[in-house]
Amino acid sequence: MRLFANIVSIVFHPLLMMTYGILLALAFTSLRVLPFMAKVYIAVGIFACTAFLPALFIYLLIRSGSAGDMELTNRRERVLPYLILILSLLSSLYFMNRMMMPFWLLGVLAGSCVALMIALGINFIWKISAHGIGIGGMLGGLMGYAEIHHLNLSWAFMVVLLVAGLLGASRIYLKKHTPMQVYAGVSLGFMCTFFFSVWSQIYFFHQIIK
Repeated sequence: MRLFANIVSIVFHPLLMMTYGILLALAFTSLRVLPFMAKVYIAVGIFACTAFLPALFIYLLIRSGSAGDMELTNRRERVLPYLILILSLLSSLYFMNRMMMPFWLLGVLAGSCVALMIALGINFIWKISAHGIGIGGMLGGLMGYAEIHHLNLSWAFMVVLLVAGLLGASRIYLKKHTPMQVYAGVSLGFMCTFFFSVWSQIYFFHQIIK
């Protein structure tokens, strides 16, 4: 059971969630009509900005003795990595805006960035689950996309909820987080990405009407 929990935690590491989200968007949303090389360019750019570079930074912190592990179990070790990831998300937002991506997708990125900013503040007094924020952000972005385009994506919700349940249970089983820390992380990620994805689309149409 411990091995399974560790595998789930690694496969759905917070640094990988934005890459998974982009791959799903490129495969199942209106972005699927993009040329193959454009999809590769977008996916590689997002992976580099939100996964590879932050992971490299955390690895260097571990090597220097400033962090204990890749999961940053000690919340006091999370400040610099959170700041790096926030900057990485802002870079990705700029990158995607230059690529003229849909407003709902820019909203998901902005929402993820805001969720991390809030988590950074919470981190000074309480440990909130970064894994929860990641999977909650994916769920919020998915629901925001469905709301904007009036789609029935029940099957996708069930899959992501199943993953969220497995991930949350794994983090609790490994004693990395309490149930409340997991619930708080999922709720924060969900609310921020859902709100910003829907709000960005409303803002977009408001600008057209003006």
